[in-house]
Amino acid sequence: MKTRLPKPSGFTLIELLVVIAIIAILAGMLLPALAKAKSKAAGARCSSNLRQMGIGLIAFADDFEHYPVGINGNRGSSWIWPSQIRQYLGGSQSKSTDLFKCPSAPDKANWKVEFSGNAQAEDGYLKGEVRLRPGGSSFMSYGYNVWGAWAGMVPNQGMGVYKGHATWGETKPSQVKVPSEMIALGDSNWDLKRKGDRNWSGFIGMYEERQWPLPLHNERAEILFVDGHVTAEKRIDLAAQLNKDQGRKDFAAKRWNLDNTPHHNRR
Repeated sequence: MKTRLPKPSGFTLIELLVVIAIIAILAGMLLPALAKAKSKAAGARCSSNLRQMGIGLIAFADDFEHYPVGINGNRGSSWIWPSQIRQYLGGSQSKSTDLFKCPSAPDKANWKVEFSGNAQAEDGYLKGEVRLRPGGSSFMSYGYNVWGAWAGMVPNQGMGVYKGHATWGETKPSQVKVPSEMIALGDSNWDLKRKGDRNWSGFIGMYEERQWPLPLHNERAEILFVDGHVTAEKRIDLAAQLNKDQGRKDFAAKRWNLDNTPHHNRR
């Protein structure tokens, strides 16, 4: 009587290759969906950040009768729109800056609170707090619409560029014709691979490609409007230069301007 040998256990090489192929196919199907879900979640967090900043923006305007401006040129060109908003989010002594970083931005976009020297408390900064400045080793992931659609227009059509400047200074709420249609803040273009400008990433605008809001979240940029609402916008709806149709150009341009008109003739 012949003794039957037991069949070897485990996978054959062919079976193993088939399993690996199936796993690779499933991974190829699932990874794009997971990436999209991750981007959507980051977009939701970004939108939440901007909504909170919108609360600070409106509260500041209620107290001072004008919106924050971009820069204090008398203090070494320090960014002051973030500090002016921050003081209304968590109390006057708040050091929390987490919401000023988009979750999809790299670590260098962090606003790290540091203290050095005895600089007076001003513009929302605490006594001795190191000011945020354009350029340097860090940058900002959110930008402020200081100029409007075209830089240098007179009168200025944005939220305000320089503190106390006669021409490009503070903007009053009464000057904004349609607050629900005017851009205030949004994802800024810090990405050097997409023609970004990290030195001036604290600004967003339509006047230069380097200032166009960065579509980080499923090819959309999160945008805060002056009335406090936030929407996810395609870049084509934020930059007139990307459109051929004049109506679409006008739609994109007027969203940056306090008088709700495109001003193409003032480029």
